[in-house]
Amino acid sequence: MKKIILLTTCVFLSGCFKGGLDLSAPDRPQLWTAKNSESVNVVEAPALKNWWQGFNDPVLNQIVELTLAQSPDRLTAEAKILEARGLRRSSRSGLFPQIGASGNSGRQESGVDGAGSIDDFYEAGFDASFEIDIFGRNRNTYSAAAARLDAAEASYRDVTLTLIAETVRTYIDYRAAQNQYRIALKNLQSQEKTLTLIQDLNRLGSAPRLDVERTENLVNTTRASLPEFMRQAENAKLRLSVLTGGLPATLAPVLSPEAEIPGSDALPVLMAPAQVLALRPDIRVAEKNLLESTKLAEAATAEFFPVFNIAGFYGIADGGLVSNANVWNVALGAAVTLLDFGRIEGRIDAARAREMQAYQQYRKAVLAAVTEVETALNDYAFINERRVSLEKAFANADNSLTLSQTLYKEGEISFLDVLDAQRNANNAESVLVAARAAQAESLTRLYKALGVY
Repeated sequence: MKKIILLTTCVFLSGCFKGGLDLSAPDRPQLWTAKNSESVNVVEAPALKNWWQGFNDPVLNQIVELTLAQSPDRLTAEAKILEARGLRRSSRSGLFPQIGASGNSGRQESGVDGAGSIDDFYEAGFDASFEIDIFGRNRNTYSAAAARLDAAEASYRDVTLTLIAETVRTYIDYRAAQNQYRIALKNLQSQEKTLTLIQDLNRLGSAPRLDVERTENLVNTTRASLPEFMRQAENAKLRLSVLTGGLPATLAPVLSPEAEIPGSDALPVLMAPAQVLALRPDIRVAEKNLLESTKLAEAATAEFFPVFNIAGFYGIADGGLVSNANVWNVALGAAVTLLDFGRIEGRIDAARAREMQAYQQYRKAVLAAVTEVETALNDYAFINERRVSLEKAFANADNSLTLSQTLYKEGEISFLDVLDAQRNANNAESVLVAARAAQAESLTRLYKALGVY
């Protein structure tokens, strides 16, 4: 009769069970649709290992190594893995018996031999208990902790990939500002020579004062750009010091040699969408977070069902009141909540809501990954077209400057035309440098979006 009652109770409680959410897998593209994606070389993941080394910049390689070794963000992510491992180990203990021991000794007034009689006593015992996890509450809790560990490990890879990409982009910003400063300084020196010549001609009466003012205006404008480019370079250097986990003074010797913008001539590559989405660490994090939420929801649902325990105790005691006594017991216990006014249902509803949140974050991660790849590839394609035209424009502006200087000496054009040609050449070169930096950064974003390092 007791077994029938217990079985009937379990069947009744199972009727209260709320099944898991029906969460379908997010849609995934079969092909990339970005500009020129059909003409980009498709490779496998191993070909992208250490992709930043393809930029052919030894200083960049050294800085990335410093970031991987010293970055506070990466070391923090590593510590989170250790934390998740500890929590998983703690959750795993619920799958095994819990064994304890206790003991004490002392003196007490027993009264056995009359008032004031004092005797020595001691007690020692061992106890053990084990929860029979019929409905999977402890197993699901352990699975959730294991999923949390997997998410922490994937997050570590995501942090690493993000740090590498951010280091490369910041280094490109540094070199771009450095190149802009070098170009502006070169143009300033050329303009100062022109200003000296015009001032001499003005003193001789061969050039009007207006030409002197116009030339000084161009010189001062170019000179004013130098502090801005220096500011950009110094700020990029400071950001690199944070990324590498070192003080700016320690990074300065590494960055001291001037260099061109890395990666401006590198070519893009792609992987198949399915492979990208399978390797992206941020998607892996979202997937494991969803698994953790699902297991925790299932563990919360198991609270509807009875909890069965096996417990045992063995102990010995000796003293004035008890002499060499052995005590033991073995018991099978069960407990179930029959009426809690919605406490368990509220926990389940909250757990399922968290599961839905994790699922939507998972969907968002997939959509964001696809968008990031497509955007980076579009950026590269359009910026590359722009850079090709800017290279032609710079060549035109440089030729125009040379011709204007010749024609001015021959008296065919005014000095204002020379200044305009000089200003156009300066602007064309500056814009070209910015386009090269933007193209290198778009390529960096593309490599980062592929999810491999």
